[in-house]
Amino acid sequence: MYKFLLTPKWIAVTLVTLMLLPAFNSLSQWQWRRLHQRQAYNSIILKNQDAAPVELADILDPSGTTIDQGNQWRPLHLTGTWDTQHQVLVRKKSFESELGFWVVTPFITPDGTILINRGWHIAGNTALDSPDIVPAPTGTVEVAARVRTLPGNPAPRPSDLPVGQVGVINPPAITPDTKVVTNAYGELVASRPDSGVELKLIPAPEVSEGPHRSYALQWIFFAIMTVIGWIIMVRNEALHQKTDDGTDLSTDRP
Repeated sequence: MYKFLLTPKWIAVTLVTLMLLPAFNSLSQWQWRRLHQRQAYNSIILKNQDAAPVELADILDPSGTTIDQGNQWRPLHLTGTWDTQHQVLVRKKSFESELGFWVVTPFITPDGTILINRGWHIAGNTALDSPDIVPAPTGTVEVAARVRTLPGNPAPRPSDLPVGQVGVINPPAITPDTKVVTNAYGELVASRPDSGVELKLIPAPEVSEGPHRSYALQWIFFAIMTVIGWIIMVRNEALHQKTDDGTDLSTDRP
Protein backbone atom coordinates (compact mmCIF):
# COMPACT_ATOMS: atom_id res chain seq x y z
CA MET A 1 0.00 0.00 0.00
CA TYR A 2 2.84 2.38 0.80
CA LYS A 3 5.34 1.16 -1.79
CA PHE A 4 5.14 4.59 -3.40
CA LEU A 5 7.32 5.89 -0.53
CA LEU A 6 10.24 4.13 -2.27
CA THR A 7 9.84 6.15 -5.47
CA PRO A 8 12.39 8.97 -6.10
CA LYS A 9 9.72 11.65 -5.60
CA TRP A 10 8.67 10.45 -2.18
CA ILE A 11 12.20 9.67 -1.07
CA ALA A 12 13.04 13.31 -1.84
CA VAL A 13 9.95 14.59 0.03
CA THR A 14 10.77 12.44 3.05
CA LEU A 15 14.42 13.52 3.07
CA VAL A 16 13.45 17.20 2.93
CA THR A 17 11.05 16.64 5.83
CA LEU A 18 13.73 14.88 7.86
CA MET A 19 16.22 17.69 7.17
CA LEU A 20 13.74 20.39 8.19
CA LEU A 21 13.11 18.87 11.62
CA PRO A 22 16.66 19.31 13.04
CA ALA A 23 16.84 22.74 11.40
CA PHE A 24 13.64 23.85 13.15
CA ASN A 25 14.90 22.34 16.41
CA SER A 26 18.21 24.25 16.14
CA LEU A 27 16.37 27.52 15.49
CA SER A 28 14.10 26.88 18.46
CA GLN A 29 17.08 26.12 20.74
CA TRP A 30 18.80 29.29 19.52
CA GLN A 31 15.79 31.37 20.53
CA TRP A 32 15.67 29.66 23.95
CA ARG A 33 19.35 30.56 24.45
CA ARG A 34 18.61 34.16 23.44
CA LEU A 35 15.75 34.20 25.98
CA HIS A 36 18.01 32.93 28.78
CA GLN A 37 20.66 35.52 27.88
CA ARG A 38 18.04 38.27 27.96
CA GLN A 39 16.72 37.05 31.31
CA ALA A 40 20.26 37.11 32.74
CA TYR A 41 20.77 40.61 31.33
CA ASN A 42 17.46 41.76 32.83
CA SER A 43 18.44 40.38 36.24
CA ILE A 44 21.64 42.46 36.14
CA ILE A 45 19.67 45.57 35.22
CA LEU A 46 17.14 45.07 38.00
CA LYS A 47 19.79 44.20 40.59
CA ASN A 48 22.09 47.11 39.79
CA GLN A 49 19.39 49.72 39.24
CA ASP A 50 17.90 48.98 42.65
CA ALA A 51 21.28 49.19 44.38
CA ALA A 52 22.15 52.18 46.53
CA PRO A 53 23.96 55.02 44.74
CA VAL A 54 27.74 54.89 44.99
CA GLU A 55 30.56 57.39 44.62
CA LEU A 56 32.98 57.03 41.74
CA ALA A 57 35.78 55.93 44.08
CA ASP A 58 33.64 53.00 45.27
CA ILE A 59 33.60 51.29 41.86
CA LEU A 60 36.98 52.26 40.41
CA ASP A 61 39.50 49.47 39.90
CA PRO A 62 42.93 49.86 41.56
CA SER A 63 44.20 51.50 38.37
CA GLY A 64 41.86 54.41 39.06
CA THR A 65 40.80 54.66 35.41
CA THR A 66 38.55 51.64 34.84
CA ILE A 67 35.26 50.34 36.24
CA ASP A 68 34.40 46.67 36.60
CA GLN A 69 31.89 45.54 33.94
CA GLY A 70 29.60 44.19 36.65
CA ASN A 71 28.66 47.77 37.60
CA GLN A 72 26.66 48.33 34.42
CA TRP A 73 23.48 50.36 35.28
CA ARG A 74 24.70 51.06 38.85
CA PRO A 75 23.46 54.42 40.21
CA LEU A 76 26.19 57.00 40.69
CA HIS A 77 26.23 60.06 42.92
CA LEU A 78 28.87 62.59 41.86
CA THR A 79 29.94 66.01 43.00
CA GLY A 80 32.25 68.06 40.82
CA THR A 81 32.43 70.43 37.87
CA TRP A 82 31.68 70.22 34.15
CA ASP A 83 34.60 70.41 31.70
CA THR A 84 32.72 72.10 28.86
CA GLN A 85 35.91 72.76 26.88
CA HIS A 86 36.05 69.08 25.95
CA GLN A 87 32.33 68.56 25.40
CA VAL A 88 31.46 66.57 22.25
CA LEU A 89 28.39 65.63 20.25
CA VAL A 90 28.02 61.92 19.46
CA ARG A 91 26.44 61.59 16.02
CA LYS A 92 23.54 59.52 14.68
CA LYS A 93 21.68 58.85 17.91
CA SER A 94 17.93 58.38 17.61
CA PHE A 95 15.28 59.36 20.12
CA GLU A 96 11.56 58.82 19.57
CA SER A 97 12.18 58.19 15.83
CA GLU A 98 14.17 61.40 15.36
CA LEU A 99 17.89 61.62 14.63
CA GLY A 100 20.19 63.74 16.74
CA PHE A 101 23.21 63.85 19.03
CA TRP A 102 24.20 62.76 22.49
CA VAL A 103 25.75 65.65 24.40
CA VAL A 104 28.73 64.15 26.26
CA THR A 105 30.67 66.27 28.75
CA PRO A 106 33.57 65.29 31.04
CA PHE A 107 32.68 65.62 34.72
CA ILE A 108 35.62 66.27 37.04
CA THR A 109 35.41 64.92 40.60
CA PRO A 110 38.01 64.60 43.38
CA ASP A 111 38.17 60.85 42.60
CA GLY A 112 38.66 61.20 38.86
CA THR A 113 36.90 62.28 35.68
CA ILE A 114 34.05 60.45 33.98
CA LEU A 115 32.24 61.35 30.78
CA ILE A 116 28.54 62.03 31.26
CA ASN A 117 25.91 61.72 28.57
CA ARG A 118 23.87 64.79 29.52
CA GLY A 119 21.07 63.95 27.09
CA TRP A 120 19.88 64.01 23.50
CA HIS A 121 19.52 66.99 21.19
CA ILE A 122 17.86 66.98 17.79
CA ALA A 123 20.16 67.27 14.77
CA GLY A 124 20.57 70.42 12.71
CA ASN A 125 19.55 70.96 9.10
CA THR A 126 22.36 68.73 7.79
CA ALA A 127 24.68 66.09 9.23
CA LEU A 128 27.49 68.65 9.21
CA ASP A 129 25.64 71.18 11.34
CA SER A 130 26.27 71.17 15.08
CA PRO A 131 23.31 72.52 17.06
CA ASP A 132 23.82 75.20 19.68
CA ILE A 133 23.81 73.58 23.10
CA VAL A 134 23.08 75.60 26.22
CA PRO A 135 26.29 75.41 28.29
CA ALA A 136 26.38 73.25 31.38
CA PRO A 137 26.27 75.21 34.65
CA THR A 138 29.54 76.40 36.12
CA GLY A 139 30.70 75.82 39.65
CA THR A 140 30.08 72.80 41.83
CA VAL A 141 27.32 70.50 40.59
CA GLU A 142 25.69 67.38 42.03
CA VAL A 143 24.94 64.68 39.49
CA ALA A 144 22.90 61.48 39.62
CA ALA A 145 23.77 59.09 36.80
CA ARG A 146 23.87 55.40 35.92
CA VAL A 147 26.98 53.55 34.80
CA ARG A 148 27.29 52.46 31.18
CA THR A 149 30.29 50.35 30.24
CA LEU A 150 32.03 50.68 26.89
CA PRO A 151 33.20 47.95 24.50
CA GLY A 152 36.93 47.52 24.08
CA ASN A 153 38.87 48.81 21.08
CA PRO A 154 36.51 51.58 19.91
CA ALA A 155 36.64 52.59 16.27
CA PRO A 156 38.97 55.53 15.53
CA ARG A 157 37.38 58.93 14.97
CA PRO A 158 36.70 59.60 11.26
CA SER A 159 38.88 62.41 9.95
CA ASP A 160 36.06 64.15 8.06
CA LEU A 161 33.79 64.92 11.05
CA PRO A 162 33.11 68.53 12.00
CA VAL A 163 34.99 69.86 15.01
CA GLY A 164 33.25 68.86 18.21
CA GLN A 165 31.52 65.79 16.74
CA VAL A 166 32.49 62.15 17.26
CA GLY A 167 31.15 58.81 16.08
CA VAL A 168 31.52 56.90 19.35
CA ILE A 169 32.32 57.60 22.99
CA ASN A 170 36.06 57.07 23.42
CA PRO A 171 37.11 58.83 26.65
CA PRO A 172 40.90 59.03 26.02
CA ALA A 173 40.25 60.58 22.60
CA ILE A 174 37.77 63.13 23.98
CA THR A 175 39.67 64.54 26.96
CA PRO A 176 43.41 64.72 27.71
CA ASP A 177 42.69 64.21 31.43
CA THR A 178 44.87 61.29 32.55
CA LYS A 179 42.44 60.48 35.38
CA VAL A 180 39.46 59.91 33.05
CA VAL A 181 37.57 56.62 33.27
CA THR A 182 38.49 54.85 30.03
CA ASN A 183 35.98 51.98 29.82
CA ALA A 184 32.71 53.54 31.00
CA TYR A 185 30.62 56.68 31.09
CA GLY A 186 27.53 57.88 32.91
CA GLU A 187 23.99 58.53 31.69
CA LEU A 188 22.56 61.58 33.41
CA VAL A 189 19.47 60.99 35.52
CA ALA A 190 19.32 64.33 37.33
CA SER A 191 21.57 67.19 38.36
CA ARG A 192 21.52 70.17 40.68
CA PRO A 193 21.57 72.75 39.20
CA ASP A 194 20.00 71.48 35.97
CA SER A 195 22.53 70.71 33.25
CA GLY A 196 20.42 71.74 30.27
CA VAL A 197 16.63 71.85 30.20
CA GLU A 198 16.51 71.58 26.39
CA LEU A 199 18.21 68.16 26.46
CA LYS A 200 16.11 65.00 26.58
CA LEU A 201 17.41 62.55 29.17
CA ILE A 202 18.18 59.05 27.96
CA PRO A 203 15.46 56.73 29.33
CA ALA A 204 16.26 53.85 31.64
CA PRO A 205 16.67 50.47 29.93
CA GLU A 206 13.53 48.51 29.14
CA VAL A 207 13.28 45.27 31.10
CA SER A 208 11.63 42.90 28.65
CA GLU A 209 12.12 39.32 27.49
CA GLY A 210 11.46 40.31 23.91
CA PRO A 211 9.88 37.95 21.35
CA HIS A 212 12.34 35.07 21.91
CA ARG A 213 9.90 32.78 23.75
CA SER A 214 7.22 33.12 21.08
CA TYR A 215 9.81 32.60 18.32
CA ALA A 216 11.08 29.43 20.03
CA LEU A 217 7.54 28.05 20.27
CA GLN A 218 6.92 29.10 16.68
CA TRP A 219 9.79 26.92 15.39
CA ILE A 220 8.49 23.97 17.43
CA PHE A 221 5.07 24.54 15.87
CA PHE A 222 6.63 24.54 12.40
CA ALA A 223 8.32 21.21 13.16
CA ILE A 224 5.05 19.66 14.32
CA MET A 225 3.20 20.99 11.28
CA THR A 226 5.91 19.60 8.99
CA VAL A 227 5.39 16.11 10.40
CA ILE A 228 1.60 16.44 10.23
CA GLY A 229 1.85 17.75 6.67
CA TRP A 230 3.99 14.77 5.62
CA ILE A 231 1.51 12.34 7.20
CA ILE A 232 -1.42 14.02 5.43
CA MET A 233 0.36 13.92 2.06
CA VAL A 234 1.21 10.23 2.52
CA ARG A 235 -2.37 9.43 3.53
CA ASN A 236 -3.81 11.33 0.56
CA GLU A 237 -1.42 9.61 -1.84
CA ALA A 238 -2.36 6.21 -0.45
CA LEU A 239 -6.09 7.00 -0.85
CA HIS A 240 -5.47 8.31 -4.37
CA GLN A 241 -3.70 5.11 -5.37
CA LYS A 242 -6.53 3.01 -3.93
CA THR A 243 -8.98 4.99 -6.05
CA ASP A 244 -6.85 4.49 -9.17
CA ASP A 245 -6.75 0.74 -8.50
CA GLY A 246 -10.57 0.63 -8.38
CA THR A 247 -10.66 -0.27 -4.73
CA ASP A 248 -14.00 0.33 -3.01
CA LEU A 249 -13.24 2.99 -0.40
CA SER A 250 -16.77 3.21 0.92
CA THR A 251 -15.88 0.83 3.77
CA ASP A 252 -12.41 2.22 4.30
CA ARG A 253 -13.25 4.02 7.47
CA PRO A 254 -11.43 4.05 10.79
